[in-house]
Amino acid sequence: MKGIDTCAHIQDALPLKERGIAFVCRYLVPLGYAKALTADEAEGILRQGLGLLLCWELDAKRAAEGARAGTQDGERARRCAAELCVPQSTTIYFAVDYVPPQRDYDAIEAYFRAASHYCAPYGCGIYGPFDIVEEMVRRIPTLYVWQCVGGSAGKISPLADVYQYQWQGGAEAQALAAQLGYAVDMNTCEDLRKAGMWLPEEKKPWYTDTVAWALKEGVVTEARPTDYATRAEVMQMIRNYNRRFEEEDTKNASGLLTD
Repeated sequence: MKGIDTCAHIQDALPLKERGIAFVCRYLVPLGYAKALTADEAEGILRQGLGLLLCWELDAKRAAEGARAGTQDGERARRCAAELCVPQSTTIYFAVDYVPPQRDYDAIEAYFRAASHYCAPYGCGIYGPFDIVEEMVRRIPTLYVWQCVGGSAGKISPLADVYQYQWQGGAEAQALAAQLGYAVDMNTCEDLRKAGMWLPEEKKPWYTDTVAWALKEGVVTEARPTDYATRAEVMQMIRNYNRRFEEEDTKNASGLLTD
């Protein structure tokens, strides 16, 4: 099955399915980034029957910074996924978007061990060229694999759950981009579920609307819907909620006449 990955926001997913596209890869990153996947966008993609592949990438060489970076990225990716109410069966692919020299391998391994731990309960995958995905899966067999054509010297890993076979400059990618109005890379995947994609038939968790309401009303500042709350956090949420009424009382009192 064919799929695309893109930095563009997809407003209308229907033309993709009509053109034989079965899945879309978008960026699971904080909403301050222009390429960030939004909740409305995700809902639209899934509603049209397309699989959704999630990628975390803020910097091409971030994984070479080791365990501390992996911890930070794993935690942030988990929070972003929770705020979008992504099903816990979904995989987050962390990018190694360059051809790393062997001297970077140990740091990259440390990054993925940390990211795997801190992005749980979501699965952890690696995006990158042939040599690094092969080496990282040898060291960490639980990783999912999304291999890119760039830097792979024509080799395709048999371990790849997803394979990006053509960049934007390729003829097929350019032809599709001309029809859609935004740049795309071309991918293939034999089994969307095995690759850990967010699939259309997976229902939203029961708490989706409640989380959206709480964030909008300022009751909470981040979602974390499946995490435990401390007593202090519960008290803060109650206080945040009560402030809505305190502000309303202040407005009403300002219009009263007093002796």
